[in-house]
Amino acid sequence: MAMPMRQKSKKVIYLPKAQDKANKKKRLPLLLLVFAFLYFSVLFVGQYWRLVQLRHSLETIQAEIETVKIQNEAMSREIERLHSPSYIEQVAREDLGMVRSGELLFFLQEKDKPSVTEQE
Repeated sequence: MAMPMRQKSKKVIYLPKAQDKANKKKRLPLLLLVFAFLYFSVLFVGQYWRLVQLRHSLETIQAEIETVKIQNEAMSREIERLHSPSYIEQVAREDLGMVRSGELLFFLQEKDKPSVTEQE
């Protein structure tokens, strides 16, 4: 702090000291240090936020992969079932009306039901 100097009119005048200049010189590195700290803090926070987003994306993708694996296993079992001789025989009998040799096939027809117009 500057030392006061008294004059005849009893006004106090402060003269600058050498310490004020030294304080100004010390402020610059401190300000640079604070600026550097803030700059790197902002960079770190940005990178950390990006890391959180990527981890969330990774979890989502892994969940999708698990779902697709389960669907793939179900489809593989379905393919195996479709290629089994018992399923092929079932489809041939039900959909195509095929029979083995020596078996008889009976077609049963339902009686014609009277329509609404015939009843009146």
